[in-house]
Amino acid sequence: MNTYQLLQLISEMYPSATSDSTKIKYLNMAQDELSDEFGLVVTDATLVTIADTDEYALPTGIEDISQIETFDIANKVPVLGEAVDRYDTTRYKIGYKDDKPMPGNCIYQNYSSTGVKSIIIYPVPSLADLPITIRYHAKLADLSLTNLTASPQFDSQYHDLLAKYACYQICANGASPDSVQANRFSAAYEEGYAKLLNHNYQQQIIAPRKRRDNKMWHRI
Repeated sequence: MNTYQLLQLISEMYPSATSDSTKIKYLNMAQDELSDEFGLVVTDATLVTIADTDEYALPTGIEDISQIETFDIANKVPVLGEAVDRYDTTRYKIGYKDDKPMPGNCIYQNYSSTGVKSIIIYPVPSLADLPITIRYHAKLADLSLTNLTASPQFDSQYHDLLAKYACYQICANGASPDSVQANRFSAAYEEGYAKLLNHNYQQQIIAPRKRRDNKMWHRI
């Protein structure tokens, strides 16, 4: 289903005077929610530790710590020419938005006075230039009125979730909110989202996204 078809579906599900630009905004809000399930898992290796510094800027592509799947810090500084031992790392637990560190090695999210997010590493790294490897869910590409033929970058059987979410927002906002219809669309979205989570859970059992570690797989 492309962007034009999604806009048409919204109009069919809940006719209103809402502008297409507002509908697009709601469609993209829904995509942001679904990115944790559908966003492509990519690796970022742009950060290195700074001695005695615990706060680091979020790398490009990461808007929130909830996108992060794994966070690893190498246990040694690579030597020029020498291959980095990809298994010689320490994995850090993810504390999400908690401002208190978890027991052991962990990261959590900090907010500046202006709301800018950053990563806090606990305990504070004592060595500099240790490579940091982050695997995270990239956000789904925004839809736009300038390209109505573009389609959401995930399984088409779930595209209607975006329209249900947009209808919920349309009904819940505005000068005269339609609470009855808002609740109906909210329930429809949550039901579809629950089915999506169950589907993804079943897929993880069949083909896990995170490979179980086994020392026998390590090459010497």
